[in-house]
Amino acid sequence: MVFQSYALYPHMDVSKNMGFSLLLKKAEKTTIDARVDGAAKRLGLDTFLQRLPRQLSGGQRQRVAMGRAIVRDPKVFLFDEPLSNLDAKLRVHMRAEIKALHQQLKTTSVYVTHDQIEAMTMADRIVVMHDGLIQQVGAPLDLYDRPANMFVAGFIGSPGMNFLPAIVCKGGTPEAVLTDGQALRLPEGLPLTDGDAITVGLRPEHIKLADEGALKGEVGVVEPLGLSTQFYVKLASQQLCVFAMGRAGVKPGDEVRLVVEPDQLHLFDPKSGDRIG
Repeated sequence: MVFQSYALYPHMDVSKNMGFSLLLKKAEKTTIDARVDGAAKRLGLDTFLQRLPRQLSGGQRQRVAMGRAIVRDPKVFLFDEPLSNLDAKLRVHMRAEIKALHQQLKTTSVYVTHDQIEAMTMADRIVVMHDGLIQQVGAPLDLYDRPANMFVAGFIGSPGMNFLPAIVCKGGTPEAVLTDGQALRLPEGLPLTDGDAITVGLRPEHIKLADEGALKGEVGVVEPLGLSTQFYVKLASQQLCVFAMGRAGVKPGDEVRLVVEPDQLHLFDPKSGDRIG
């Protein structure tokens, strides 16, 4: 197990911390040394073996904790939010290191995290839990493309999904009518009847600026990120988050039109939160 708080012995150097479990199992010294050296080289710790934990950075301490698990040659690794104590830049670096390590060792790893980016980038399969109950199990992109309910939809994706209450109108073309009277075209063939209350989910990256669009709103906050732009549009008494690549060319107070393809809408039952269709 690799703990969130590292759980290293402060009076032992890196070498002794990594080999202590083998010492308790009364393994031969040559075996302990060989496994510690092998794990240290794999983790880039071979020049730090004589240092105490207080002489290491947070990322190095976490690698020592991982090395302590590796030397035991386990059938399963258990990671308990191992990156939450690290700063943002180091988290990105360690995330890549742990994934590379997993690809080398091919050992089953159960990784607990509240960070959906960690889950999406590192997992082969994600188990999303809420209040102790499993909500959905699947590959990262399966959960992104077809979330089972609003909880999963809101958890997977960064920035998070927008949710808008609406009423189904099945005149000629089925539409979702929002609280301000604006409407979004719905996909054909869904199990909906006229007048049904639904919740429409819109991923920020699927909302596009257009000269003519189904939705009209006023830009509030604009967050330029360099590679992309994130901004918020007041729509149906809510703030709709929109994510655009590049320089979107919008500023607070602008009136914009937005378009979303029907097949990129996510529809949910507002009472149960379950996916429709």
